[in-house]
Amino acid sequence: MALPPRERGDRRNAFLAAEILIGLGFEKRIQKMSLENSKSSDQPNARKLIYTQQATIWLDQFEPLDQETAKLLLNSLTLVSHNEFRRNLETLIVESSNELDGPVALYAVREMKKEIEEGAWDGPVIPFFDQVSLSDDGKSINAVDATSDQGSEAIVAQIIRQLSRAHPDKLLNHPSREELRVRKCDSLMFVDDYVGSGRRVSEFIEAFWRDKTIISWLSSKHIKIQVVAYSGTEHGIRSLRRLRARPELKIHRDSPTFSTLPINLERRQALSDLCEKYGRRALKTRKHFWWGFKQGMSSLVFEHGCPNNTPAILWDPDDKNGKWVGVFPNRTVGTTTASVFPPEIMRGDAIQTLRDVGQTRLAKSGALMRRGELGVLILVILGIIAKGQRKRAVICYATGLSSKECEAVISKCIKWQFLTPERRITPRGLSELTAAKRMSFSPQGFLAVGSDYYYPRQLRAVTYD
Repeated sequence: MALPPRERGDRRNAFLAAEILIGLGFEKRIQKMSLENSKSSDQPNARKLIYTQQATIWLDQFEPLDQETAKLLLNSLTLVSHNEFRRNLETLIVESSNELDGPVALYAVREMKKEIEEGAWDGPVIPFFDQVSLSDDGKSINAVDATSDQGSEAIVAQIIRQLSRAHPDKLLNHPSREELRVRKCDSLMFVDDYVGSGRRVSEFIEAFWRDKTIISWLSSKHIKIQVVAYSGTEHGIRSLRRLRARPELKIHRDSPTFSTLPINLERRQALSDLCEKYGRRALKTRKHFWWGFKQGMSSLVFEHGCPNNTPAILWDPDDKNGKWVGVFPNRTVGTTTASVFPPEIMRGDAIQTLRDVGQTRLAKSGALMRRGELGVLILVILGIIAKGQRKRAVICYATGLSSKECEAVISKCIKWQFLTPERRITPRGLSELTAAKRMSFSPQGFLAVGSDYYYPRQLRAVTYD
C-alpha cells in the first residue's frame, strides 16, 4: 500500500511513517482505540460510575467542599471488566508458556496456611504440598482451599482449568509433585489477578521454596518459577524481584495508582487528604487501610472485586459499623455498578490529559488534529514525560496501552532520540513538542482525523539508503 506524501512531497517522512506502522505491530489496536474513543459517549466508563445509585449514596457522605475531589477519585478509577481481565490474562499465560519447550505447571495463587505457635501472631508458611489434598487419580491437587472464602483464586483456577483442557500437553492444571516429576515440567507458573503489596504471592512462592524437592529442582535449573498476573503495582513487583527464588514476572498492565496519576501535585495531595479525612470515618483506627493496604493507593478495580490496596473510602469496612457506605460494599461490585465497566480499557481524552499535566499550549495545539491517532499518542507520551512523570504506570493509564504496547512506543521514541533510555526528554524531543505547540487549528492542509501517519518534524534530515 503506497503512503501519500505530505503536502511538500517529503518522501522521507512517508518512509518513516511506514516504519512506525510496521515496527510497532499494533496499528489495528490503535485504530480500534480510536473508534472506541470516538464513541465514548455511548460506551460505559469510569465517568459513568458517579451516576450509579451506589455512587450517589457514597458521594452524599462528603461535605460539599470535598465533593469535587471525591468525584475526581471516582473518575480516575480504571475499571477492568470480566472480559478484559479474562481475555488478556489467558493470552499472557499462553504467550509465556510458548516461550518454553516443555510442559508448564499452572497454579492459582491463594492464601497459604502458616505454622503459628501459641501466643505468636505470625509464623512461616507450611510447605505447599503438605497443606493441599490430592485428587482421586493423584495427578493433581485441589485448586482452591475448600474451607476458605474463595475470591479471585476461584476465578483464576477456572481460567487455568479451561486452558489446560485446550492445551493438555503444554499446560497442566495444578499438578501434584509426582506429576511434576513424571511430566518433567519446565516451569511453575503462579497465576494471579493482581500483585498489590506482593505479600500473598511472596508467601505462595515461599510455600514452594520450603519444599526440599522443589528446591533441588530450582537449584539444578531443571525448573523455574514464573509469576503471571493481569496487573501489579510498582511496589509489589519490586518486592517480588527481591525474593531469593528470583521469579520471572509477567504483567499485562502496570497498575495505576492515585499517587501517580497524570495530574498536578496539588490535586494528588487533595486526593490523599480526602482518603485520610474520610478514612477515619470509614475505618477509624485502622490507619493502614486509609490509603489502601500498605498505603497502596491503587486506582484499579476488577468487576469480580475491589482490591484492598484501594483507599478504604471506596469499600465498606469488614466490621460493618454502619457509619460508612462504600461504592463497592465489602469490596464487591453490584450488578448496577458492574454495568458501567467498559468491555476493554480505552484511551483517555488526550486534550484533558495534557491539560491535567500542565501542557496547556500543547492541549490547544492543532497538532492533535493533524497527527492522527498514533501521532497524538506519541505527543501525549512526550508531553507527560516532559513534565517529569516518567513511570510506565502513568503512561499506561494516560494512553490505555498495555505494558508491552507502552514499551514498544517508548522504544521507538528512544530510537528517534526523543527520549533517553532512562525515559527523559531529549533536546530533540523538546523541539518536537515546541513545533507541535506552534501548530494552529486549520480546516485545510492536514490529514483526516484517524489517520495513522505521523511525521516527526525533527527528523526531516534523515536519509535512507
